[in-house]
Amino acid sequence: MDRLRYLLVITLVLSYQQIVFAQKNNALAELKTIDKNLNESVFISTNTNSFLTGETLYYKIFCMDKTTNAPTKYTKVAYFELIDTNKKTIVTHKLFLENGSSHGDFFIPTTLETGTYKIIGYTNWMLSNNGSGAYFNSDIYIVNPYKENAVSDPVIDPKELVITRTTNDNISFDLKNKIFNTREQAELKVNAGSDDFLKGNYMISVRKTDGFLAQNKIIFNDYQSKNQNSSNSNIVNTSNFVLPELRGEIISGRITSASEEVKNKKISLSIIGKNYDVKVAKTDEQGKFIFNIEKANPNSNIIVQVLEYNKESYTIEMDKQKEADLSDLKFSDLKFNPESDKNITERLVSSQVENAYYNIKKDSLLTPANFAPFYGTLSKEYKLDDFTRFPTMEETITEVVSGVVFRKNNKNYSLHVFDYDENYESSSEPLVVVDGLILDDLNEFFSYSPKNIYKINVVKGLYYYGAKSFNGVVAFTTKNGDYKTKLKGTFIIRPELLRPHGKKEYFQPDYSDSKNTRIPDYRHQLLWLPSADLTDTTIKFYTSDISGQFEIVLEGFSASGKPVFIREIIEVKKSNSN
Repeated sequence: MDRLRYLLVITLVLSYQQIVFAQKNNALAELKTIDKNLNESVFISTNTNSFLTGETLYYKIFCMDKTTNAPTKYTKVAYFELIDTNKKTIVTHKLFLENGSSHGDFFIPTTLETGTYKIIGYTNWMLSNNGSGAYFNSDIYIVNPYKENAVSDPVIDPKELVITRTTNDNISFDLKNKIFNTREQAELKVNAGSDDFLKGNYMISVRKTDGFLAQNKIIFNDYQSKNQNSSNSNIVNTSNFVLPELRGEIISGRITSASEEVKNKKISLSIIGKNYDVKVAKTDEQGKFIFNIEKANPNSNIIVQVLEYNKESYTIEMDKQKEADLSDLKFSDLKFNPESDKNITERLVSSQVENAYYNIKKDSLLTPANFAPFYGTLSKEYKLDDFTRFPTMEETITEVVSGVVFRKNNKNYSLHVFDYDENYESSSEPLVVVDGLILDDLNEFFSYSPKNIYKINVVKGLYYYGAKSFNGVVAFTTKNGDYKTKLKGTFIIRPELLRPHGKKEYFQPDYSDSKNTRIPDYRHQLLWLPSADLTDTTIKFYTSDISGQFEIVLEGFSASGKPVFIREIIEVKKSNSN
């Protein structure tokens, strides 16, 4: 491939990865057309609405068009928060959306007091609207049985405690039977009257019906009726503008300097690790910068730095996450039923047993999709174990890496990548990266032991990335993805940023053999399936050692946005062997 053709191809491929910084005024002008179609709302479905400390809250968040309930096409990130009665945030989750939905969980610690709490959900775009109606909110109830006087006198009429099956003419459960023994495998099918309902977006929960509020959690139709007059308009508040996260997670900030110009300065963001990410942006007239992270990366090891020769003159300040206005939140009373003492005692014992066996029954974090480095497949790779290992970085680069040389001038190191054309030599420096961290100063790195380096990837030729061009790429990958720099200053910071909530595969026991028969099973939550695929023929789960009534709930939206909530009751009896 000749030089001109190579440069054309690499420019076209890599230009897709560039981060284009949209200034505030330009962004507002561009989003006027989007605003006509963007009127988002959020709904959160939980496994129940009453919890004890030591139990886990499971939830699924739906982000959709407020008018049609169709999955959002504009926002890729949503937020979940748990709020106490003092309107203090207990936890915040950032969730990447797939087809307008995501899911997560929260283990309720014993530090929380008995009382009513709120869960809220929103997108950044929703928070740019006026009014507290710009986000979803719903009550949940938490009892801390380790505190005195956790349970008050019952106030719920026993007549309200009856849980009935809820049906829908278009979709229904198909159960072979409704009575099971403990530790018996149950089989569940869902019949749908059309592809619209078959290919919807649903969660399925199977849980014991012993909530101290009879598990009367809010469903979408009730929530919509209650909030149909809320002030969730789609008029952009330009005085407190928040960018919608159209392409992924937005991370922004600004630089300041007492002596230097802040316009058109290059800033990098590195998410350091084995599955690293690296971005380069350019500041606007006010020194502001924006990074877009297209894929969920839960890694919290982040470094933001100025990439300028006089970088010591700059100070980086990161923008804070926009906060929801909680001033209008109203909390309902915590109510108990006549069976609360008994139910809470049973649930307390069950959760203690389950938590004692956590290491055996813990959920599995889902690994991200196969990691693809930012330079794609254009590199020449050198795995150092395939070569003779050398004790210094200088020898390693000289003896192993073809087309790359180091230079040392006045005790300052630099790297140079030879171009494809032997008659042409660029004066530009290469982009040097270690585990995602851009090295603007190589002196520290050349004292690093090469025995910790797993591989080196080299890209030749002119390379555009973000707001800067380089003469090639040299990417080092350590064995553990844990490279650390000792550089300090206001030009390089390690911000504590909210990271995306990791996805999990939730634990399910298997009693088809005798492997787990001696392990107690006190699960009240028999199944949590946040992304139920109804095209599968059968959904299977095992009952636990707990007997009683359990409710099976399917909740979500059909492919065309029709809300769905169906519920069925099954009974689990103690088997003779128990």
